[in-house]
Amino acid sequence: WLKPFLARISTHTQALGSAAGARGGGRRSPQARAEMAKLGDPLDELVDLSLLECLNQDDGQPVQCAFEEGEAFLASDKSVDHELLVKVQFRQPVRLSAIKILAGPEADCAPMSVKVFQSRPSIGFDETGDEEPTQELVLTEENVREGVPAALRYVKFQSVQTLQLFFGENCGGDQTQVSRIQFLGEPADKMDMKDWKPCKS
Repeated sequence: WLKPFLARISTHTQALGSAAGARGGGRRSPQARAEMAKLGDPLDELVDLSLLECLNQDDGQPVQCAFEEGEAFLASDKSVDHELLVKVQFRQPVRLSAIKILAGPEADCAPMSVKVFQSRPSIGFDETGDEEPTQELVLTEENVREGVPAALRYVKFQSVQTLQLFFGENCGGDQTQVSRIQFLGEPADKMDMKDWKPCKS
């Protein structure tokens, strides 16, 4: 088991060492743009940013950093460990087809996998090891460096109101860094995204 694990670390390190992840939307490769076009629209407007939550985040690099463009990034509390548990709520039910996950600046802090849970808003770290996720994604260099979305099993994500992402494995660093999380799909009621406007309080 050790040789495949070390090989994966080497692949990520080589891919990320020359560039500190594809930070922001302006560096998407042609492959990433093509994949995103096939997998649906970005659902940024339907993520309720006020209800984002992340267990074991560094207070100076909170989860909100991963849901906006820029140089900031989400990071785990390295004084504890490298694990992150991100909890997301949508403003209305959505159909999800893919997740785009970009790494932060340090190669050995790139996530290597993510367990995706659905409708488990109260889940904790203990449950992530005991319970079966809706889907587990193995992240490649194309995902975390070039921004190629990781496809979901569409039939399992037809009416999603809350989603929980467990990052339990990285490339060997004492911290996990994520510069961008973006969901692709469509509203469950098929409203055209360009016609959707958030209510102002």
